[in-house]
Amino acid sequence: MKIGWSNFALKQNEKGKHSTFTGKPDALIRLVKKHWKKRAAGSGRTDLSKVVIVPIEETKLYRWFSSPWANIADVSYLRAKIVRRQPHEDPYIEVHGRGPKLPVKYAKVVLYSAEALLENDGERSGDFDWEIVAILAGPWDNEPMSPLTMARNYLQEAGGTYAPYTAEQFAESIYFWSQFTKVTSNTK
Repeated sequence: MKIGWSNFALKQNEKGKHSTFTGKPDALIRLVKKHWKKRAAGSGRTDLSKVVIVPIEETKLYRWFSSPWANIADVSYLRAKIVRRQPHEDPYIEVHGRGPKLPVKYAKVVLYSAEALLENDGERSGDFDWEIVAILAGPWDNEPMSPLTMARNYLQEAGGTYAPYTAEQFAESIYFWSQFTKVTSNTK
């Protein structure tokens, strides 16, 4: 089985605006393979054929992963800007604040199969069976997908891969993420 990084995930990891892996890219691939048997179906999925989430169960995760998240109650200001994840995708509003980052206690890696990557005019980044597309790291064991990502997937917008989310999954995601924001600084 060949596992690699998607170009999308590599760019996101370099920018540091999302949960990131701070080690060398090959080290994450080794961790994913080590924990592969513990994988679960991705959010909104019912099987392991297209999207999986691999929990990384290692000690001292903060050495390997960083998280941009802060509780909104601890943030001193918020700033919004218009961004695009990729040039062919629609723009959206991204909000950042300044405050103390929450600790990394859990880490998971989201992978898409070669088949899933080709859906909705998508592309593959290499000759891999599975590609790393996202890293989830933070204080939560069950971090829900962002509502915007869910909507992009559900509506099959550019950059999205269809999944049949329920109204309850959307509501839980909206409520959860209303309590947190990305921070650009670890100070108040």
